[in-house]
Amino acid sequence: MKSPLSLLSHHKVARAVAGGAVALAAGGIVLLRAPTHGRAEAPHAPAAPSVSAPHGAPQSAFEGLRAHGRLALSQGAVQAHGERHVYAEFRLTADNAVTGDEPARPVAMALVLDVSGSMSGEKIQQARQSVVEMIDRMRDNDQIALITYSDTARVVQPLARVGAVRASLHLRVPTIEIEGGTNIPAGLVAGTQALAEAPSTLTRRIVLLSDGRDGSGRDLEALAGDVRQRAEQGVTLSSLGVGADYDEHYMARLADAGRGNYEFLRDGAQMRTFLARELQQATRTTVERAQAEVTLPEGWHLARAYGCEATTRGSTVVLPVGSLYAGEERRLVLDLTVAAGAPTASVGSLAARVAWHAVPDQREVQVRTGDLALAVVETDALAVASRDATVFGEAESTAIAARQFAAVEAWRDGRVEEARRIAQSNLVQLQQLQAAAPSPSRAAQIAQFERDSDNIVNVAPTSATGRAYGLGANARHRAALRSGSAY
Repeated sequence: MKSPLSLLSHHKVARAVAGGAVALAAGGIVLLRAPTHGRAEAPHAPAAPSVSAPHGAPQSAFEGLRAHGRLALSQGAVQAHGERHVYAEFRLTADNAVTGDEPARPVAMALVLDVSGSMSGEKIQQARQSVVEMIDRMRDNDQIALITYSDTARVVQPLARVGAVRASLHLRVPTIEIEGGTNIPAGLVAGTQALAEAPSTLTRRIVLLSDGRDGSGRDLEALAGDVRQRAEQGVTLSSLGVGADYDEHYMARLADAGRGNYEFLRDGAQMRTFLARELQQATRTTVERAQAEVTLPEGWHLARAYGCEATTRGSTVVLPVGSLYAGEERRLVLDLTVAAGAPTASVGSLAARVAWHAVPDQREVQVRTGDLALAVVETDALAVASRDATVFGEAESTAIAARQFAAVEAWRDGRVEEARRIAQSNLVQLQQLQAAAPSPSRAAQIAQFERDSDNIVNVAPTSATGRAYGLGANARHRAALRSGSAY
């Protein structure tokens, strides 16, 4: 005998998805909010989640001091009797500052500069000029430390007020010389020690630059663990790879652990743009140490997380976000598997606790989202009908960006035919998503994938042009895992 749920109409299924706790506006969405504005406050528990429409997926908005966001499921139901996939999308946005709201925040910046032999010539000249220009952009009450590294690290400038050392750095930076090998950990240790004296009221950021491969022999994962620990204390690490011969995996891994930016530059001339952006973001930082904890119901498991280094503690998925500047949005996607049995009104509910440090106010904020219920339905058609086209499309676009990264890697390894097949499949799926739910960011993603396909077919991956293209393409795909607008 069939379950009574299998006989329900689409409309009744959607009501079952909400579990009797639905808040609807006329033709729109009611997003329940859980504001908290105090120090170390206990999370609030909203009365109920919201849903987008009678057949839509559940989502819950939240807001707190200096930031707001949303947790959403890609659909309201999954098909019965099997392991099913559902996406959860988490967004956190730092509020835009009101004009004249508060002055730019003072910054403590440690520049860790590669001066190994491969940086000789034009690269070191451009690096010197870029550093001087950044120092000129900094305000007198900002703080700066300058470290160079080759076989060992050298502290060119201990952490000091820019106003007190600007003139002397104008004289000293142009005298920086090229030395021996590449010992990245030594440079990072010196940069970290320099920032240890910076007060927590300043935005603390390390910018690491390298054009080569680490020769220290130190384990990368151990180094990334140290970087991650500093990030949890509010010290962001961004990394910049220059030229086509640096270790992409090494530099990107450190940036991921440090919750900062990773960038590829074809040459040193682009360095000034990167440093200027790092400084601007640091001065506009309004949220630090942001983190979400998503509790999974029994039978739910994390298959993969996109956009951050997720970890699990039992049934809780920890999503470290890090720092955000005013107006910045971070988007994280969880690919979840659900063990679906017989049709039922709810196979469990998803919720998240979100915490961050509101920088201008020096206050800790905690909020809790509403519970998002997921139903189990008789047919795949009912499950598909419960999708939110926008949430599902953006989550799929993020997953496809990760697969495109794999396509570019296959091409760079010489597996050209495999790369071509993956890239073509990715492009077709993106185009189908775009037809179902048009998006400007997805249109830009499609354009990038078309360039990837052209290069996979027409450019030798081992050529100078091919090496540079592969590094640049994968830097964009990596950034897209954090923000759909990265293309």
